Amino acid sequence: MLKYKMIKIKEKYAGVTSLLDKDGKQWKIHYSIINEFMPINKRKNYTENNYDWQTFVSWNPFENYDKEYHQELIYQIKNEMPDKYIKYTIELDGRGFNHVHFITDGKLPEVKTIVENVIYKYFSWTEISFEATSITNKYNSVNYANKAPIITEII
Repeated sequence: MLKYKMIKIKEKYAGVTSLLDKDGKQWKIHYSIINEFMPINKRKNYTENNYDWQTFVSWNPFENYDKEYHQELIYQIKNEMPDKYIKYTIELDGRGFNHVHFITDGKLPEVKTIVENVIYKYFSWTEISFEATSITNKYNSVNYANKAPIITEII
């Protein structure tokens, strides 16, 4: 199957050597087009690696808060979007402060609005660093969320 996918991908990215380039018998493939190699057929069962994650969210307060505080914020966000899944990770940053990364199957505009409403209920914008983006590479997003967890869970 990879051989047939490669034919289509070569045509699609012909001349774009920054994304796809052949060096002798080896292909150099940029990480941003890895999703092109995912199976076309839908799987009957999902894992966290093949699930349709849409949005990546991170926040890091400028002061330290315990992991239970961050979990409560995540549960409040989950209550605002009960039909969506959230895979979250609470981890330590370089200062030893807890911060959060999570991925969800909700669309960016909806998720960003909900997260901002919950977070800015407790923090001013000068007390926390917050980011929400669309996921372009699911594999890297899942791996990033699993890199160094204190707590990780799918709710």
